[in-house]
Amino acid sequence: MGLKFLKACVACAMVYLPAVGTAQAATVNIVRVADNPQETVYGIRDNTGTDGVDLDGAIFTATYADGTSEEIVWNALRTFNYSIDGEAAGTDTYVYMSWDGFEMTTTRLLTSLLIQLAPASSVFDTTFIFDPDPASTPGSSFGYPFELYSAYSGLQGSITATYSGIVNMAGDVARGDLFTDMLVDFSGLSTGGILGAVSFRSDMDTLRYAGDLTPISPVPLPAGFWLLLAGMGGFVLSGRMARRGSAARVSA
Repeated sequence: MGLKFLKACVACAMVYLPAVGTAQAATVNIVRVADNPQETVYGIRDNTGTDGVDLDGAIFTATYADGTSEEIVWNALRTFNYSIDGEAAGTDTYVYMSWDGFEMTTTRLLTSLLIQLAPASSVFDTTFIFDPDPASTPGSSFGYPFELYSAYSGLQGSITATYSGIVNMAGDVARGDLFTDMLVDFSGLSTGGILGAVSFRSDMDTLRYAGDLTPISPVPLPAGFWLLLAGMGGFVLSGRMARRGSAARVSA
């Protein structure tokens, strides 16, 4: 009963939130790291807009102030043939999205939310740069990083959105705009986290084909490299010993 009421409240809120003209509320820090690199062979689909229905399978991990967490899998909502919305319905956190941005409501103090898009074959596009600029992954058009809706301008403190899982096109270098994961840290807010409702967005693109993202393993060094390194170490050591012997003969 409570969860159904929560869903209804969030869905109603979506009608009244502005889709454009958003403003930062608390200070928002954006961090991009090159951890967990992945690549796509076929790239971004022509329609770079991503709706809630496109995130089916994405993983949302909510972490609370008491140190506990819950992992929630995103589900596409197909109420009608033209439905474009989806949801991640957890025990204490509910997230909804239709065509622009996430509506989240939590009944416990939430300190962070991790969103992993790789299972949905989607990525976060974090830069405003248009194609075909060298700083933009081909086909990704333009994007923007995490931002709050203006309705939450009363929040005080800071929020840090960290992007990881950097993505590149196969045969091309990573441009630093696409990522599979976004970790939003709310613990810097004056309240210590989020309790109740908050709305935010971060541009996302969906790939041409499901399962196209492939993790990139570190390139292993050849076995001969370690023998060479050991030989160089021995050479340096023998050189030091020879210099010490020469110094001892001179002092004698």
